[in-house]
Amino acid sequence: MAAAGTGRTAIGRGAVLVVDDDPDMRLMMRWALEEEGLSVATAGDGRAALARIAEQRPALVVLDMSLPLVDGYGVAQGLRTAYGEDVPIVLVTADGRAAEKARRTGARAYLHKPFEVDDLVHAVSRILGERPS
Repeated sequence: MAAAGTGRTAIGRGAVLVVDDDPDMRLMMRWALEEEGLSVATAGDGRAALARIAEQRPALVVLDMSLPLVDGYGVAQGLRTAYGEDVPIVLVTADGRAAEKARRTGARAYLHKPFEVDDLVHAVSRILGERPS
């Protein structure tokens, strides 16, 4: 669902929020998740992610750790402050410390960039499938 006049997808009930500063990566993740029938919203920096999180609770956040303005840790902290542990995080990062970053942010899964689109879809679907309706 597009927000009126913005050309962006608005966060709706059950939407996945994809946060990545690389527009091509963000678009690829959005398309892959929408292809699975998921509602997807996006943010290109940490400040925009926090604003979207404040608008409405996402079902899950796909979170890049290297973001401008507010980094992935700051976004994860804002998410946890707003909703506790209720909103799962799938962390994506290009460096070799993905497992450590996932532990520090409380992420349910992590992916090393570059990753296969199918791995993202599988991780998101698995986590959302575990959640009670």
